[in-house]
Amino acid sequence: MLSTSLFAMLFITVCIVSLVSGILVMQSDRTSRINRAFFALVICLIIWTLGLTVSTVAPNLNIAIAGQRISAFGWVGIYVILVLFVLLLTGRKLHRTCYPLLFIPSLLMILVYGLPSNLYDYSLVFTRFGWSSSSVDTFWDYAFYAYFSGYTLLGLYLVAAWRTETEKTAKKQILFSLLVAFLVGTLTDVLLPAFGLELPQLAPIILTIPVVVISQVLRSRNPQVVGLGAPSRYTTIFILVALYVFISVLQTRLSADSELVAALQLEESTFRGIITQLQMFISIYLVLRAKKTGVIATLLLNGANLVSSILFLIRTNSPTPIPGIISYIGVLLVIYLIRVFEQRSEWYISHIDTQRSELEQSQNKLYNMAFYDSLTRLPNRDYFIDHVNQTIAKHSHGKQVIGILFLDFDSFKSINDTAGHATGDLVLSKIAEVMAAVLDKDDIIARFGGDEFLMEVQRQKETDILLVTKAIMQALKRPIVIDSEEYFLPASIGVSLYPNDGPDAQTLIMNADIAMYAAKAKGKNQVAYCTEEMKAQTTKRLRLTNSLYRALDRNELFIEYQPQICTETRKVCGFEALLRWKNPDYGIVLPADFIPLAEQTGLIRPIGLFVLKEACKQLVFFNQTYQEALVMSINLSLVQLRDAHIVEKVRAILAETGVDSTYLQIEVTESSNFLGEPLLLQRLIELKQLGISLAIDDFGTGHSSFSRLRTYPIDQLKIDIEFVQGITTGSKKDMALIKSIIQTAKNLGIEVLAEGVETEEQVQYLQQNGCDKLQGYYFSKPLKVEDIAGSGLLTPWVNNQA
Repeated sequence: MLSTSLFAMLFITVCIVSLVSGILVMQSDRTSRINRAFFALVICLIIWTLGLTVSTVAPNLNIAIAGQRISAFGWVGIYVILVLFVLLLTGRKLHRTCYPLLFIPSLLMILVYGLPSNLYDYSLVFTRFGWSSSSVDTFWDYAFYAYFSGYTLLGLYLVAAWRTETEKTAKKQILFSLLVAFLVGTLTDVLLPAFGLELPQLAPIILTIPVVVISQVLRSRNPQVVGLGAPSRYTTIFILVALYVFISVLQTRLSADSELVAALQLEESTFRGIITQLQMFISIYLVLRAKKTGVIATLLLNGANLVSSILFLIRTNSPTPIPGIISYIGVLLVIYLIRVFEQRSEWYISHIDTQRSELEQSQNKLYNMAFYDSLTRLPNRDYFIDHVNQTIAKHSHGKQVIGILFLDFDSFKSINDTAGHATGDLVLSKIAEVMAAVLDKDDIIARFGGDEFLMEVQRQKETDILLVTKAIMQALKRPIVIDSEEYFLPASIGVSLYPNDGPDAQTLIMNADIAMYAAKAKGKNQVAYCTEEMKAQTTKRLRLTNSLYRALDRNELFIEYQPQICTETRKVCGFEALLRWKNPDYGIVLPADFIPLAEQTGLIRPIGLFVLKEACKQLVFFNQTYQEALVMSINLSLVQLRDAHIVEKVRAILAETGVDSTYLQIEVTESSNFLGEPLLLQRLIELKQLGISLAIDDFGTGHSSFSRLRTYPIDQLKIDIEFVQGITTGSKKDMALIKSIIQTAKNLGIEVLAEGVETEEQVQYLQQNGCDKLQGYYFSKPLKVEDIAGSGLLTPWVNNQA
């Protein structure tokens, strides 16, 4: 009967579609307990459907009953496994004693319906749809109604009570599909047959809906798995599989005297060939249309037909199925080749996509590395320069004022030193956010490097930029809090304006930097605007620095000698060697201007050795020419003392010049670095061991410490000019301090020299209080060597006079 064959084909189609769904879910994640439970659900549905297929097309009652008993294992299992699946899906857990209780009704249903236990007699009648149950309404029928209704409603309740934020759509889909399947299945398999309406069991076909829906939901949980594009694709698969099954059933019932063959006026072999080609077309279309899903379905269909044809060949020993066998094998080979080609194409496409993605990521990474700071995520210097130049080009003829702010924190190093660099990095990130919040959306802030930041500000007037700097300074007064610790970051800001302070970004940044250092020089924690005077000073400083590199080679450096007078005799007892620089552009450059430059550039090392060597030569000449036992004082900077080889270099000069080291004195200016660098003490001790005497210059100012008098091997203190000038002004404090310094030095056995002596009054006071030596313009200004000979300050040897 056509209707019997039709429903048999539908049942087989349900089996194939369900099996495909289960396999795809397992492929997405074989380790998932939820996926395994779903696959068990699919197996139960297949068993149920296969049993009904056997029962529907059974030639007699006994086989039909056997089919019903087989299907019982499927429908009994499907309801209990549905509950277990929903428990796993929703994350609910039962007490371990509750799980066996779930299976007790199932085992009872198997005993009644699945096993030949004589507890239930199947009342089957043959209808136009095949063998089907007639309504008897026994106790066990009502038990069955209670079983499937109870378990289905429990599953629906668990899904409805599922609390999920991420899978709300999935919850609705599953709940709706299960509810529809339950209502429609109850209507077709329970209610309508109870009113005498002849219908086959449609529940397995209806259950395909929730199976497909749940399959989609489970596969979508794995982002690496490509899901089915749309629900319509499942419909296409279902229709094509049903068509394939229909053709296959038609082929099995085809004979030479078939009415269909006669109606089409075709040979049986020709008609079988057409059917085989249709099957091949459907198979290839499924593979191309549905990809992995189609491959699985096609393998199942053609594999089943191949096995069926081989069995038919063995059973009948007829050559009829041979063309079909060859065709099915050919289809399987074609499927394999298509799949291999698709996989290779997918690999190439995936590889290209991966390379494109990696290239994009590399480009983004390189762009960020090139133009953004990794710590603060702010633009870096290169980005800032480019942006400023673009802004200048855009507003070169506009009325807006473009201001460049160069900000440097005054005490950030102390945070790194005390709290660590990790905390310092956090503070920088936070403070960057604070400053960015003050600026407008069109302004730019960038990290220049270290604790320095650049800002580009566009305003209508210069006074508006002043308001921005005030807002930044006000914001920086609030502390940054890290781990309950407060960190205050005062800053100095330099401002340059376009076009007054430069035509491009580089020049504007340079001038803002100049202004920032001017702000620091004024006392820090303030704002300074770039001026022409600042630019001129910086230009001079740069030119002097460049010229200083060749000053020695060009013989621009020379030494003058200022006499040192013995207080008691008022005779010259020594000289201080003072370096001078005659620059061709700026004339005589003061030591206060070029000595710091020499220290910053490291040129003080060769220059200092030049001074030492020349002074030693001159001291040898003086002692050979004049009768006075003269001491030569030479200044040595801290930069020179940090040189690990300074002692060897001094020893070499002493040996080269032949000077008596007892007449040589090294002067060192007081500094806070004395306390922070213990090696300096070792250097002084080593110099002292060479026979050289040591003097502390400018004592009483800066970082004077009486503990240093006890620790360091000091031979002489030089009282600073500030205190000496206080004698003339009548400052009792200065005079008291001078007296105290002299007295302390005398008690420690240290000689005292007063600098900057300019009046007789000063001489008298210093002499009365026991000062050993004097130096200043009252006696003589610094003199060139040739001027000393004619000054009459020294007494030549008689032979030299002659």
